[in-house]
Amino acid sequence: MKLIKIISNIILWTFLFLCSVNYETTVYLFHQSRGQVSILMNRQDFEVFVSENQLTEKQKLNLELITKIRKYSVDSLNYRPTKNFMKIFNQKNSPVLWVITASEKYKIKPYYWKFPVVGTVSYKGFFNEQRAIAAKDHLLSKGYDVDLRSVSAWSTLGWFSDPVLSSMLNRSKGQLCDLIFHELFHATYYAKSSVDFNENLASFIARKATIQFLRPDTIELREYLESYNDHKVIDAHIESELRILNRFYDSIAGFSEEQKNILRLQKLTRISRSFDKLKLADPDRIKRVQNNILSFKNAWFVDFGQYNSLQDSLEGVFNKFYQGNLAKMVQSLK
Repeated sequence: MKLIKIISNIILWTFLFLCSVNYETTVYLFHQSRGQVSILMNRQDFEVFVSENQLTEKQKLNLELITKIRKYSVDSLNYRPTKNFMKIFNQKNSPVLWVITASEKYKIKPYYWKFPVVGTVSYKGFFNEQRAIAAKDHLLSKGYDVDLRSVSAWSTLGWFSDPVLSSMLNRSKGQLCDLIFHELFHATYYAKSSVDFNENLASFIARKATIQFLRPDTIELREYLESYNDHKVIDAHIESELRILNRFYDSIAGFSEEQKNILRLQKLTRISRSFDKLKLADPDRIKRVQNNILSFKNAWFVDFGQYNSLQDSLEGVFNKFYQGNLAKMVQSLK
């Protein structure tokens, strides 16, 4: 009893200290912890979830697929073994996590938040949509461009046993593989205060892992590669337009606020329209990109940088130092 009392006092005084240092961060972490705990407490075993819900054949196969992906990630790719994705959380067709990113208005420069453990990050998650909207509105009022979106997965970096989210079961085989390999990798490797590197690396590893995993299934592999080729075309075009946009922002630095705002909206509109010339297997992707640019402006380019800006560099490292051996690359990072 005495030990419990000492521990309780330590927790209480630590909490009070954090409140005095940064009340806003403490309140945010409290709500995030409560949201995470709620999801963890309401996880189900796969068998229970199947018995309580009418699943399509695709959803049932995807549940089985997740178990195979977990095993493959450890046995064939040297991922760290975890208890992630061994249970499922039923979203009931509703988002459970929203994320915001922000950028300066006349520069592609992320807004950063600082947290314990993960360090400085350029995004902020919320388990409550209204809190996410309030945070977005606050940043907009301060003059930032802001992107608010729901997300289909996240990683607690191995601190907790992350569940499968029921919406994942509606993905294609390739999409599901990519998602699970990506999130599992975060529990294998994560560098503090290095969001762009962490997300780019996880995206790179997940793509290579998915291609390797899908090799026996030529139909699904072909579909995945077709989608990825569209992705590469879009990424190359964004990189080109980003160089132009950065030079443009430098060129208008001395203009009035009104002039800069008019000119940047004209520039972003032109960039959006430039995607019309791209030839993709899925033309609808162009419309989504165009809408995102016009809606979220610089914040959308920050999102791009987080996940896609280092892929060519990583490809070079993969081929030069690891001779195309993915398991070797993962092992060295681990």
